[in-house]
Amino acid sequence: MANNPADAASPRRGRLVLVLIFAFFALPLVVAWVMNFAGDWVPQASANHGTLIQPVRPVELQGLVGLDGEAFDPARLADDWTLVYLHRGACDETCYNTLYKLRQVRLAQGKNIERVQRLLLLAEPVTPDWAREARGHYPGMQIARPRQQGAAALTPFPAAGRVYLIDPLGQLMMEYPLQAEPAGMIEDLERLLRISYVG
Repeated sequence: MANNPADAASPRRGRLVLVLIFAFFALPLVVAWVMNFAGDWVPQASANHGTLIQPVRPVELQGLVGLDGEAFDPARLADDWTLVYLHRGACDETCYNTLYKLRQVRLAQGKNIERVQRLLLLAEPVTPDWAREARGHYPGMQIARPRQQGAAALTPFPAAGRVYLIDPLGQLMMEYPLQAEPAGMIEDLERLLRISYVG
């Protein structure tokens, strides 16, 4: 009795189907392995525009006073995201540009604007005239300075001349150079406000 060609092709077809099924499940694993170990595929940059401070540091703004020497209540910063500009010395063009930038970053948050506040933190225990003028130009911005030199409130901050972000739990978690683009700061803040369950 002659062999049926269809019967001979059936095992080959079955093996081909098994190979295709195996390839279907194995291909994603191979692609993932290549992306993980091939240097050109590894992302080199974070999605953040600012630099994450790791681990986050608790900030206790004790021993600060306002421009007129009144005690600064740290509770005024609770439950919101706070953009802190830590500044030392006279306010030059970069300083004024930074104050303007922080106002614009906050305004750009739209319906979330009330979840964001600004603090100009002076690194020295004196009240310069320019800080009083800044209060008039940038209403709503809080301004504080240490009561005395070497105040513990400044300890968590790595350096003056930078912008820091404090989360609603009172933790220092991100920093920016003064040259940072406002668009990047806006994007970071929008992302944090979108995913945050606090503040």
